[in-house]
Amino acid sequence: MQSTLRVQPRSLPAQGRCASRRPRILRPLHVAQPLQQRSAVLARGTAASDDTLTADVVIVGAGIVGLFAAADLLKAGLSVALLERKGLCAGATGAGQGYLWRAHRNPGSVGWALAARSVALWHRLVEADPAFREAIEWQDCGSLLVATSPSEAASLSERQMHLNEVGVRASYMDGRRLADAEPGLALPPGGAALLVGADTQINGRKAAHILLDKCRASPAFTDVMGEGGEVQGLELAAGPGGGHVVRTKGGRVRARHALVLAAGVWTGGLLAGATGDQEWKALLQPRRGHLLELPQPAGMPRVVHGMMEMSYTKHYAHASGATTPGPTASVTEDAEVDITFTATTSASGTLLIGSSREFSGWETDPSPAVVSAIMQRAALFLPGLQPAAAQAAAAAAAAIGSSSSSGSSSSSAGVPGMTVRVGLRPYAVGGLPMVGPVAGAPGLFVAAGHEGSGLCMGPATGQLLSRHVRKHVGAAAAAPASSSSSASSTSSAAAAGGAAAKKADSLDTRSFEDLLPDVRRKAAFGSAAGKK
Repeated sequence: MQSTLRVQPRSLPAQGRCASRRPRILRPLHVAQPLQQRSAVLARGTAASDDTLTADVVIVGAGIVGLFAAADLLKAGLSVALLERKGLCAGATGAGQGYLWRAHRNPGSVGWALAARSVALWHRLVEADPAFREAIEWQDCGSLLVATSPSEAASLSERQMHLNEVGVRASYMDGRRLADAEPGLALPPGGAALLVGADTQINGRKAAHILLDKCRASPAFTDVMGEGGEVQGLELAAGPGGGHVVRTKGGRVRARHALVLAAGVWTGGLLAGATGDQEWKALLQPRRGHLLELPQPAGMPRVVHGMMEMSYTKHYAHASGATTPGPTASVTEDAEVDITFTATTSASGTLLIGSSREFSGWETDPSPAVVSAIMQRAALFLPGLQPAAAQAAAAAAAAIGSSSSSGSSSSSAGVPGMTVRVGLRPYAVGGLPMVGPVAGAPGLFVAAGHEGSGLCMGPATGQLLSRHVRKHVGAAAAAPASSSSSASSTSSAAAAGGAAAKKADSLDTRSFEDLLPDVRRKAAFGSAAGKK
């Protein structure tokens, strides 16, 4: 059954100054790569085993989180097999705007700590490799958090103080200063903004492809993309000495030491199927989002900074360990759509306009009504978008008149040259991602639930996950081995992990215990979770 969308219209107070192409709907990129032996460490099945592939660590999911986890594990000397049922950027990573922002986050929270460390790691990567910086379209554009009322403006002042206290320079901008900084922005009297000049933007898709190429340069890495990498089931080992197995369409893939589930919102279902506990599935919810890319309208001043309205911060208000459960995954009717203004200019000069959030089940087709609502909201802040907003509204009205139960049309956006990106954000109940080992299943790890913050939290998540895995490998090496062959492989992996741990910069996993999967589950569903 299709969702009945209830887009909540919002308006601003009276404002003051402060060659045609059919629209394209972006489709997932399907990349098929056969299973292949890259190294002796990635062992093939033998007569005694029907496993197609074996690696020290198997990662399910090739989004930005899974890629950073793979890269860090490879640095630690472990072999890695990466599985992805579609291709790069087929999920939330490919539908994002590319923000590496801190302006809208709350200093002092665990979510802030994960994002701040990740931003620092991004900076380290581009400083060490200028070619990488250019390839991912790094932009030092800064961010503007926009307030539309005196009360919101007062909140900006408080946020400015908190950001400055933790070393993030933030500047308060009144209407006069905003008119100079963003000539195309219109706000009502009393409107203001907070400028964080250090916030940046990248092209998430290009970053993902480059990270995959870097992993592929290692002889200890292999990946299976496309139909062969589609997971059909998980077989968890009975004890800590055995390896978990992933059943895919391409064959069985065995993890000698660790299996990592980093498949975005699909992680919950995989974990529930493997453990038999359906709470894992309820903990992660698909939250559909739309992002619009369109040519710069003629006569409209260029958007200089990345911008988002103040109400965007509510999506991060609970990222400090809130325990209130969100909507359930069964939401299919009367789904409310939250529309919040965001805008930035891509490295190629196109406009990226957002955004929407809705619990609409697993629907990934674009909605003309949502596209129109995003454009109407954006035109309140950027009047130069009014003609395009009118075109989107006409297309939405036409779609309603010709709607059927089969879904929306790929040509319904109505704005010449517009591309619509749709992705399912992995919303985690309580607002924080899950990163770490699953209690009661030694060697099973999770890294999921970042919703729209995968790019901004991915590097530190990969590093944190790698640290958890290496601790597990070290513990397994200390335990009695069941055979000489398993002892040899465990010992070599533990030695590699231990050497890398000594060289790694400080990362105290205890600082991120709020992100442990069972901690997140208990916070969401009560202390009885896990005691059934």
